[in-house]
Amino acid sequence: MKIPNARWYRIGLLLFLIYLIAFIDRTNIGMAAPEMVKTLGVSSTAIGLLLSAFFWGYVLTQVPGGWVAGKYSAKNVIVISLIGLGVSAILTGIVKSFELLIVFRFIMGLAEGVLWPAFSIFFVNWYLNSERAKAVNFAEMALPVSSIIMAPLAGWMIAEWDYHTMFILQGAPPLILAVLFAWLGADSPEKDKLLSKEERDYIVQNRTAEVKENGSFLDVVKNYRVWVFSFIYFLWITGVYSFGLWMPSLMKQLSNSGIGIVGWLSAVPFILAAICMYYNSVWSDSVGENRVLFVSVPLMIGGLALAIQHFVEGGMVFNMILLIIAGIGIYSAFGPWWAWAMSFFPNNQAGTANGLINTCGNIGGIVGPIIVGAVAQNSDLTDGFYVLGFFLMAASILAVLFGAVLKPKSGMIGVSEGSEAKG
Repeated sequence: MKIPNARWYRIGLLLFLIYLIAFIDRTNIGMAAPEMVKTLGVSSTAIGLLLSAFFWGYVLTQVPGGWVAGKYSAKNVIVISLIGLGVSAILTGIVKSFELLIVFRFIMGLAEGVLWPAFSIFFVNWYLNSERAKAVNFAEMALPVSSIIMAPLAGWMIAEWDYHTMFILQGAPPLILAVLFAWLGADSPEKDKLLSKEERDYIVQNRTAEVKENGSFLDVVKNYRVWVFSFIYFLWITGVYSFGLWMPSLMKQLSNSGIGIVGWLSAVPFILAAICMYYNSVWSDSVGENRVLFVSVPLMIGGLALAIQHFVEGGMVFNMILLIIAGIGIYSAFGPWWAWAMSFFPNNQAGTANGLINTCGNIGGIVGPIIVGAVAQNSDLTDGFYVLGFFLMAASILAVLFGAVLKPKSGMIGVSEGSEAKG
């Protein structure tokens, strides 16, 4: 009997669209940055501070978001988050002062910080173990795809109107998605009235048997594995968001083109990154148990590409090739990463562990843009980008070392039943 796929074309698609729109509103300020320097009369260091302001709020609501989503309703958390995200994005376009821009970027971070921990509940409840990396990757595809869409679109909007109008127009979709998800979403197959009985029974009967351990926040904090993953993710994310947020400014510097052309050039490194994300996730799911190489190898490739860009002289084409390789490395690891990380934690700790790892990791979103802005203050942006390469290479090495020591436990999220329990 053919099993329907509503978990993919309705739930999965909605999660993808939500994360796509969230990332567009999170990163479109990177496209506005070159114009903001001129309009606001601020330095690259100040812009780095503004780019990082989102993450000040983002890291504060990760763990509370995971706890609330797990205890009450992940669906309601996502709906409320989208409303807050849309309103703060629109207000970012309305205000004119640098100080208020920082305030509303901070509020946007608070609103969006609960999204990914709430998503983790959906990944656990809605997808079979063998589908989980693919489901995570489907949502994470929003990272490169958002840049493919956002950069040319934002560049066109800024050229046609200004960056204020761009912020306002791109702030409306989260409000629309909040209504759609409130109508079409459900916390689990058991609670979904639109789901067919065949698919509901299939999911419930084939999900990995739930492993129960103490699920309090303190129990998660005492699990050293959380802190290892958190530190690896911090090193990685320091590179991820700096790469995306500063990309338009770097493209403008390398090409000396107008904002419309910069938008299209900024999208190029993310196109192949999106394709490679998909294939790396599928390959990882086919192997299953130990996904560490699907994380560490791409990160090392991305780190080396950024480092080479600094130490080897080259023109626009050479730099574009290296940035494309770096983008592939930086983004390809996301699907296997969360499936691998969550394979060390029981189901009832998923939201909290996910939130804590994401919190620590996204401190890199605060650190990275400031580092790039500060290093590039008296030189050019390639000097800031190569520093990010060392963060990525360090993350890769730590992932290999940790993966060599410990194996996931059987019955955990993202691990096939019957796999050997170690550690």
